[in-house]
Amino acid sequence: MARRGENIYHRKDGRWEGRYIKGRKPDGKACFGSVYGRSYGEVKKRLMPLKAVYGGSSREVKNTLPFREYLLAHLAQKRAGRIKDSTYGSYYRIVHIHLLPSLGQCPMDQLTRRHVECFLEDLRKAGQSDGSVLNIFRFLAGVTRQATQSGAMAKDACAEITLPKPKRKRVKALTRVQQSSLERAAMASSGSPDCLDILIALNTGLRLGEICALRWDEDIDLDAGVIHVNHTLQRLNLYGRGIGTGAKTAIVLDVPKSEASRRDVPINSALLRLLRLRRQYAQGEYVIEGRRGRPVEPRVLQYRFEKL
Repeated sequence: MARRGENIYHRKDGRWEGRYIKGRKPDGKACFGSVYGRSYGEVKKRLMPLKAVYGGSSREVKNTLPFREYLLAHLAQKRAGRIKDSTYGSYYRIVHIHLLPSLGQCPMDQLTRRHVECFLEDLRKAGQSDGSVLNIFRFLAGVTRQATQSGAMAKDACAEITLPKPKRKRVKALTRVQQSSLERAAMASSGSPDCLDILIALNTGLRLGEICALRWDEDIDLDAGVIHVNHTLQRLNLYGRGIGTGAKTAIVLDVPKSEASRRDVPINSALLRLLRLRRQYAQGEYVIEGRRGRPVEPRVLQYRFEKL
């Protein structure tokens, strides 16, 4: 039976189960999630951040819950939302590297604007760039806004803080003379794999990860003279998911940065000739091929460009 109206039950198998509302169906009926534990107290502790995140917080949660519990529950909610691995990795770093050590032990009802301002100042003193500080603050502000809307916090600690937009460095493009020089140097090694990636970048404007993800059959239409940009490739931290394999990172083929990034790019005549030539003796599926037919990761392309 439930104890004290908290939706916590003692199961027949000896475990305790706690239920929380995590959403509503189109007909208004509740969708429940569950957590389990060996004791009533353990389940109650696990339910607190989940009820706060999903809007079922109570005064007890608001007064006693450490901010770290809400942060971890918020991160788990983001992960369950099927966001991109790269986006989750960014959120994971913000939470575990910056927010938990500085603000994690602060009770929810005691987190104030002053705490946040001191935290931001410490980030600047530690050498974080204006852009990094802004990204961390935006994530934190999203967390505190949701916590306030759900009733887990009485007042949004970030609501009255405004950070200036960082000044962006002006993009320096190659001059025509520099581009011609670079193309000649790349073409001089046309028999090696070290030039095609650079020529694709110069002639199409694709991102490095998009170049690394190009596959002959799926993305290169030599008859129409078009490159279909549908994927990007990058190396991501596994954050513990590689336990047992010894791997800390993995190369991941994913969708591009945004939906607008999925596009068709025309191939000019010079690049088209080179691609047709390379296709004749290509053995693997990737246009830019590494050892044993594996894809090349973006950092390798950066090294090649710097060397050239």
